[in-house]
Amino acid sequence: MEKVLAILPVSIAGTLIVKGFSAGFKANGCYVMEKDVRKLCPQDLERYKPGIIFCYDYGYMHNKELFDYILAHKNNYRLVHYFADEPDGRYAYTDFPELYKNFKEIGGVYSFVWDKEFCRQLEGSMYLPLGVNPKAYRTDAFGQYRYSITFAGRPLTEKRQKLLCLLIREFGRKVNIFSYEPHFLRSVEEIKSQKLLDDYELEIYKNSYKGFLQNEKELADVYNASKININITLQGETSLNYRVFEVLASKAFLITDDVADLKDNFRVGKELEVYGDGYDLIDKVKFYLRNPYILQNIAENGYAAILQRHSYAARANIILQSIKK
Repeated sequence: MEKVLAILPVSIAGTLIVKGFSAGFKANGCYVMEKDVRKLCPQDLERYKPGIIFCYDYGYMHNKELFDYILAHKNNYRLVHYFADEPDGRYAYTDFPELYKNFKEIGGVYSFVWDKEFCRQLEGSMYLPLGVNPKAYRTDAFGQYRYSITFAGRPLTEKRQKLLCLLIREFGRKVNIFSYEPHFLRSVEEIKSQKLLDDYELEIYKNSYKGFLQNEKELADVYNASKININITLQGETSLNYRVFEVLASKAFLITDDVADLKDNFRVGKELEVYGDGYDLIDKVKFYLRNPYILQNIAENGYAAILQRHSYAARANIILQSIKK
């Protein structure tokens, strides 16, 4: 039986992903111990003696004592890094640019990236799309809606703010935003300074804020209770972000921006919907608001696709086969 140490990162999104992979490894017959990176020390590795150390992005490299120990004993483990952020730190690691350089010097690491373009950044890395643990997003409901249009995530960057403002101007109070509050407040100031909304529209935008979703259950409840969930991809070049998988795992309807790998993973118009520019998004939101039975059928198909093709058990199996000694 493989012994896997799954290192939980500081970030909430990263923790959800690592916990998903942990469930996937367990489903493949592995014994898994999860440990918060802030509480992990060399003595834990000595006691546990894992065969595989699995972490999110740079994981243990933030802890110098732990990093030095793992480097000194790296022949005892198979080091597996799954990158769900951009490896070069354009978004997630702007304060730690040295991690990108140091990681490439380690050698002998199995690195998996969620976007094909990142294989160019990390030599020898393997492409592995994100997945999801459907059990973590389990909900029994279909069609019990409390929200019309929902966006969950950071309402930051020009791309996201322009689309959100377009939705506010067109649909007003039907728009609901769930975000970490400091990020939302920052977005208010940025939208105001850029004059993307007038004073009246800005007040509607402020009232669109509905709070911060902290775990899978809260996310699933909101996604499932929303007629339309909007995804605006921030990172990556060709692949699908985590929002795509967790919305569909919640038996919910999703409209996402079109990316190159989308059609390799889902049937557009059958399991989810895509939009091109902002005006295409507006047209499709209007259509599906008028046709709730169609969006409900798509949500059901999307959920079935998750169960059949996109679970973390399937993703973890690919990793285990790729690193087999």
